[in-house]
Amino acid sequence: MRSVIALSLLLLVLLAPLAGAEEWSPIDVIKFQGVQNPELVLRRIAKGEYDIGLFSLPADEYRRLDKDLLKNLELYKTVVSYNELTFNTYHDPDKDAPIVTLGNETYFNPFAIMEVRFAMNYLISRDYVVQNVYQNGGAPMFGCIRPSHPASKYFEAVYTALNLTGGGNEGLALKMIDEAMGEAAEQVAKYGHVLERRADGFWYFDGRPVTIKFVIRIEDERKEIGMYVSKQLQKAGFAVEELFWDRQKAGQVVFAKPPSNYEWNIYTGGWLIRGSPSLWIDDYAAWFYSAWYGYLPGAIEPKHRNTVTVLEFLNEVGNGNANAGLRAIGAAYYQNTSELGEMLNWTEEELTKLLTNLSLEVNGRSYTINNADQYWDLQKIAMGIGIMESARVFLVEEWELSPVNRERVTDIVSDPATGILNRWSVLNAKTPDGVLKVAYFIPTCGGFCLPFNPVSGFDTHVFPANLWGLVHDPGGFVGPDGLYTPYRCRWEIERGEFTVPGDAVIYNQTQGWIAAHAGESAKVKVRVTCDFGRWHDGVKMRTADLKYYIAFLYTWAYKDGADDPYYDGALSDTAASLRNILGFQFTNDSYIVYGSYAHPFADDVTAKAYVFYPDLPWELYYAMGELVTNSSAYDTKTKYSFSESGRGVECLNLLSKEYVADLRKVLMVLRDKNAVPAAITEDVGDPREGYTRAIEWIDAKGHAVISNGPFYIEKYEPENLFLELRAFQGASPVTPSDSTPTTSQVSTSSSQSESPPPTNGSDDHQTATNTSLIYAIGLAGLLILVLVLLMGWKR
Repeated sequence: MRSVIALSLLLLVLLAPLAGAEEWSPIDVIKFQGVQNPELVLRRIAKGEYDIGLFSLPADEYRRLDKDLLKNLELYKTVVSYNELTFNTYHDPDKDAPIVTLGNETYFNPFAIMEVRFAMNYLISRDYVVQNVYQNGGAPMFGCIRPSHPASKYFEAVYTALNLTGGGNEGLALKMIDEAMGEAAEQVAKYGHVLERRADGFWYFDGRPVTIKFVIRIEDERKEIGMYVSKQLQKAGFAVEELFWDRQKAGQVVFAKPPSNYEWNIYTGGWLIRGSPSLWIDDYAAWFYSAWYGYLPGAIEPKHRNTVTVLEFLNEVGNGNANAGLRAIGAAYYQNTSELGEMLNWTEEELTKLLTNLSLEVNGRSYTINNADQYWDLQKIAMGIGIMESARVFLVEEWELSPVNRERVTDIVSDPATGILNRWSVLNAKTPDGVLKVAYFIPTCGGFCLPFNPVSGFDTHVFPANLWGLVHDPGGFVGPDGLYTPYRCRWEIERGEFTVPGDAVIYNQTQGWIAAHAGESAKVKVRVTCDFGRWHDGVKMRTADLKYYIAFLYTWAYKDGADDPYYDGALSDTAASLRNILGFQFTNDSYIVYGSYAHPFADDVTAKAYVFYPDLPWELYYAMGELVTNSSAYDTKTKYSFSESGRGVECLNLLSKEYVADLRKVLMVLRDKNAVPAAITEDVGDPREGYTRAIEWIDAKGHAVISNGPFYIEKYEPENLFLELRAFQGASPVTPSDSTPTTSQVSTSSSQSESPPPTNGSDDHQTATNTSLIYAIGLAGLLILVLVLLMGWKR
C-alpha cells in the first residue's frame, strides 16, 4: 500500500510542471485583420476566432452580447476623448455691463458674467453625465487636465479647494447665478435697460426672455449632454434655444466667425485623445484658458478677456486669506504670497506665457521657472484661475472598452490612458500556440490613404495601433508616468557652461560635417550610448546608420534656396530642434552632443531633444532621398514626395509593392556604383552588403520596411486588409544569396537589448517544446527506475 501512495505522490510532483509547460507561449506570429465594422467583430472575438480587438467601443456595445459570450471577454479601458462647454463671453467693450449691441438691437449675455460661468461648475452634475449619458464609461473632469493624465494628481488639491465634486451643488449654483444676475440688473439699468426675474421663474431683458443660444453637436453623446445642460439652465431662469448642429455647421459659426456677431452662447466642445502624453503640461492652460495662445473661444477676434488675478484666486480658495489659499492648493515652493510679488496681479494671460516659455519679462522684470515645485505651484494657480474664469467648463473624460478573449490570451499589459492600444500590450501577451489573431479598425480607404515613410511618419490611423512600435525599437519612449525613458539608448546629462570643442560637428548639405560652433558656449553636454543590434535584414547596426540619419535630418529639414529639392516641410519642427545643437562628437556606439537648449529642471525633456536613433538602415535613407529628388535618373516613371501627393506626385509608402519596386531600382544602381553618401564616406568601406541585403529583403517580402524591432512584417496584403508580423530573433528571415558580400558576421542570437521588456518568439517556443520533451523522456526513465526499485523492495 505504501508503495502505491509513494508512487502516486511522485507522479503528482513530477507531472505538475509538465502539465503547465506548454499552456502559454510568447507570441511568434501576429495576424492583423482590418475590419470596418468593429461592432460586428465582437462575437467573433468572444468565440475565439480573433484573440484581440485593437479598437475601442462604448460599453453599450458589449451589453448587447449574450451573457455566455460576454463572459469570454476581458475588457480593457481606453480613454478616447473628453468634453467641455465653451462660452461666448463677449460684451460691448465700451460698457461696464453684460450687454451686446447689434445694430439697433441690444441683447443680454449672461455668460459675459464671470460668476455665472463659474456657477456652471456646480450647476452641472458630472456624475449624472457619467452615469446616465456614458453608462459609467467615463470620469468627472474639473479642469483642462483629464483624470487619466499623469499630471492629474497635482490638481486634486485645487479641485478640493474650489469645492468641486462630481455631483455638483445645484443649490449653490442657483444662488450664485441669482446673485450675479441681481448685480447685472443694476449694471444694465445704468444704460437704460431692465433685467428682472418674473413670477414664472425666468429672467427677462427689456421685456423679452433672456435666451441662451446653445450649439449642441449631434454626432455623439454631446447631444444628450446638451439636452441635460439645457434643462439645468432653465432651472436658473434662462430660456434655451437648442441648436442641434453637425461639426461643419457648428465650426463655421463658433470658430470661424467673430464672437461679437452673437450667434451663439454655449458650444459642446470635444477633444480626442491619442498616444501617451508627457508629464510636463507647459502649454495646456495656455491652450484652453488664454486668449494669446489658444482658441478662446475661436481663432477670430475679439477673444475672451481674462480678468481674474492670481491674488483673487488665492483669496477665493483661502476664504479671503491668500496665504491660506497657497496652503489649500498644496503649494510647495511658494510659502507666502510675498514671494509671488507682482505676479499676484497677473491674469491667466501673463501666467500662461511664463508656464509655456518657462521665462518671461514683464514691465522690465525677468521671471524664470527654475525647479519642479515652482512649476507645479504655478500650474495649480493657472488651473484655478482657468476654472474661476470658466471660459471653458470641462465635464467628463470618456472611456471605451477594448476586447480580449480571456480563454486565448494572457499577460496583457494595459496603459492607464491608451488601454491595450499600445505596443506593450502585444509585446507581453501570450497565447497557447504563440499566435495572436488581431482585429483592428481601418477606414474605408485602406492602406493606400497615407504615406508610410520616416519623414511623414509611420504612426497612421490606417494601420494597427502602434504597428511601428512593434516593428521598430526607439532610443527612448514616453512611459505611463509621462517621462521620457531610456529604451535602446541611455544618456547622461551635464548642465553648466561648456566650450564647444573643435571636433564637435553639425551637418551642412553643401559643406558636409563642419565645426560651425567651435569655441561657442553650450548650456548642456549630453552623452548618449545606444544599443546597436541588427536590422531585420541581418546587417549589424552601425555608427554610419546613426550619422547618416542625423545628416538626413539636417538635409531635409532646412530649405537651402527657393527650389531646394532636398527639403520637406514636414520636418519643420525638426529644423527648430536642430538649431539647438552646437555639435556632435561620434564614437563607435555613442556620441556626445553639445546644445544651447536645456529644460530648467526636467532632464527627460532635455534628453529627448538630443537623443537620435535611426528608424532604418542608411542605405534606405539614401535611396529614398534619391528616389524623391531624382527619380528620372533611375528609370522610374513615377515622381515621389515624402509628404505631398497630387499633380503627378505620389507619397512614398514603403509598404507599397509598386513604390518599393522603384526604390529597388535605385538600390540596384547605387550598389553597382558602390555609392556612399558624402556624410559617411569615412565610415563605410564596401557598401555592397547593405544594398544587397535590402534588395533581397524587398524581393522576398515585397516591402521595404527594414527596422530593428521585436517583430518584422512578413506579409502585407492591402487588398485583404491583412498584415502578418513574425518575431525577430536577431538573424534575418531572408537567407542571403551566395553572392551577397559580407562584411560582418551575422549573429543567430537575439539582438534585443537588455533594457526593453523581453519579447520571445519562435526560438523560445521551440526551446520550451524541446525542454518539455526532454523532461518527459527523463520522467519516463525515472518512473521505470522507481517501479523496478519498488518491485524489488516488495520481494
